[in-house]
Amino acid sequence: MKALLLAACLPALAEPVAAQPCPLDGGNAPLALHKSWIMEGWERNEGDPPFVFAEKMSRYYDVKAPRGVFYDNFAPGPTQLFDNAAVYGANWENLQNGARSVRHALTGGDDQITGGDVASTTIGFVGQISRLDGEVVAFDGRSQLGWVCIDGAGKIRQELNYARVVKPQDIARFYRQQAEGK
Repeated sequence: MKALLLAACLPALAEPVAAQPCPLDGGNAPLALHKSWIMEGWERNEGDPPFVFAEKMSRYYDVKAPRGVFYDNFAPGPTQLFDNAAVYGANWENLQNGARSVRHALTGGDDQITGGDVASTTIGFVGQISRLDGEVVAFDGRSQLGWVCIDGAGKIRQELNYARVVKPQDIARFYRQQAEGK
């Protein structure tokens, strides 16, 4: 009897396990992740622990297989184009850790396109870096992320970010709107 039961179960064990699909709506959908990526992932508040990209951003990037294309015209250092998320992310650690705070607000222009195991999202955002030396850098940006589904979670594989420096008063209304819940 045991042999018969084992023989009946073996074919089921030999079949490949279906890949877990990624959510297309809710808090783990690509557009929600994109908003969380900027509003939580890249935020820094006074007193936060040191920013370590591989720890703080692993929800958004596949840090075990970091290959991709990551472009940001605002990236610190000598290059703005990276083919490895881990290198790209580590490049931001000094800027983050050299800031008292890094704040963002969303500006609109959000979109999500999904299909199969990939997605593309766009958002508009503003930000303000308050450096430890007192300098304040305000910027207005756009972001487009290409997502792949890995083990049921969306991970950034392609990134295109553009930001331009602006005056803090030029973006203050977005922070007011955010505080008012608009």
